[in-house]
Amino acid sequence: YLTINEAIQHSSERELAAAAEKYRAEGGTIIIMEPKTGNILSMANYPTYDPNHFSDYKQRHWRNRAITDNYEPGSTFKIITAASALEEGVVNKNDVFFDSGHVKVEREFIDCWEEDGHGTELFSQVVQNSCNPGFVQVGMRMGKESFYKYIDAFGFGKKTDIELPGEAIGLIPDYDIVGDIELATISFGRGISVTPIQLITAV
Repeated sequence: YLTINEAIQHSSERELAAAAEKYRAEGGTIIIMEPKTGNILSMANYPTYDPNHFSDYKQRHWRNRAITDNYEPGSTFKIITAASALEEGVVNKNDVFFDSGHVKVEREFIDCWEEDGHGTELFSQVVQNSCNPGFVQVGMRMGKESFYKYIDAFGFGKKTDIELPGEAIGLIPDYDIVGDIELATISFGRGISVTPIQLITAV
């Protein structure tokens, strides 16, 4: 049965279209979910189409990108890394980190978005600053086995069973081929693919 709220749905479609046009985005999605129930109050996609006249639109616009499209979540995945690390007890909000602007993992340097780095910062500031090197260090503290346990527990790599056609499952790198570099990039949302419905459900 539908849990869509007509007013919220209308607002979502209007604001998404305005944002996409303002920033010249090729597409986008808005999902609004009740946290306690999982009920979907709004699910809007852009570009959209009129199902009553679907043949007037390009076929690629017919899909429900909120459940069919895989994408790299980037910094939004840091929520998952932070929650997992806090739950596992490998970090607390007052732990101290240092960001020089990059972090070395094996032979690779992973940069921070802040070119000169954030310097010394508490874990709470690592989260606030969305600091890639800080999250890499957190991911390394977690370790592959523990981190993958939480990735699975949060529902990534499998369907949410929303009961809409065409739901994708995302793409989680095979456990056996993940080394330190892959673990580092996953910790800040690169090298892993999710769907919008997976991410909001996990959150």
